[in-house]
Amino acid sequence: MLSTKANACSERMGKYARLCATRSWRKLLVSTCFRHTDTAPPPVTAVLRVTDTCNLRCRQCGQWGDRGVFTVLAPGNVRRELSTSEWRSILSRLAKFCPHFYIFGGEPFARKDVLELTRTAVQHGATVGINTNGTLLGSKGAEIVDSGLDYLMVSLDGPEDVNDKIRLGSRGFTVVTAGIRELVAEKRSRRSGFPQLELIMTLTADNQDRIVETSKIAESLGVDVFALGFGIFTTPELASVSSRQAQEEFGRDAKFFGAFVRDVSGINADMVETQVIEVRNRWRSRFKTYPPIRFRIHEYFQHPERPLMNAGCITPWLSVQIMSNGDMAFCSDFPDFVVGNVRDSDVLKLWNGSGSRAWRRRIRTKGIFPAENRCCDHHV
Repeated sequence: MLSTKANACSERMGKYARLCATRSWRKLLVSTCFRHTDTAPPPVTAVLRVTDTCNLRCRQCGQWGDRGVFTVLAPGNVRRELSTSEWRSILSRLAKFCPHFYIFGGEPFARKDVLELTRTAVQHGATVGINTNGTLLGSKGAEIVDSGLDYLMVSLDGPEDVNDKIRLGSRGFTVVTAGIRELVAEKRSRRSGFPQLELIMTLTADNQDRIVETSKIAESLGVDVFALGFGIFTTPELASVSSRQAQEEFGRDAKFFGAFVRDVSGINADMVETQVIEVRNRWRSRFKTYPPIRFRIHEYFQHPERPLMNAGCITPWLSVQIMSNGDMAFCSDFPDFVVGNVRDSDVLKLWNGSGSRAWRRRIRTKGIFPAENRCCDHHV
């Protein structure tokens, strides 16, 4: 038994070492060679948006929130989702050159086969993570651990009275915390450290005074990491400028810029910063922020027209996104710029195809769109 666990641990560490090495040398390759061209080496990360369906209506969400794109798109605009066999085929192809899969939605667990797809990716040697709202974790603890999943990101936006005001539907706080407890208990009974469990709180005006309290809830639940997401947002003016540029340059009617218009004037940056300092001192290396860089909180909320850093975005040279219907894009939060569909063409052919090269050329010569200044992918 101990030998089996030791071998599994050794295999996992070897997998992570390969991921770190691959990410490092491809970033170096991009920064020294490819960043000045419109082509790219194979992607390091594949974001798999396995479904657009979600059982919650989180107010700040760009998909199903107050201004979310899926609340205004006509049903006919959402094409058929990829089947299990189609996803398995794509995973097998991607795994030949891509060591990291990040499974996203919608709500990934709305698909009954999400852990089957996880097992497929793991069997191909990939590092796999899932980002979930946590409401469908119940009774899945053993299956999640058995799947070989490497990390699980679960959203919780405060204590019950606050969380359920923001994340509407399904008795969120109660079912999420129960699911987390079940999974933590399963990990402990197996003496397993995986999946690493990250609880992420997305900052809004409604929960800005509950950061420390939420971190204590995370601690009581036994999660491995507590994370604070500062939220993706833009202004009506920046969204309008970006949409106009997208139409002029690509002939695209961009939907996602407007989906992230959010009034953040009610955010008290001083209060937030005081709590962040306290939480960081408490959690130390187990505390994360998104974006994953150091920045001035006042600047973040008061000047969305200013990028947080001067370095250009290299995401289109490192990461690919496959949408639920097979469309391929780059930015996981602003996936309007589709470069083809994996049902029709091979992933690598699309990766350096004419659409991808045009997108990289735009980012290389003009930078990101103004509405994307608070896009987290820019800094990952």
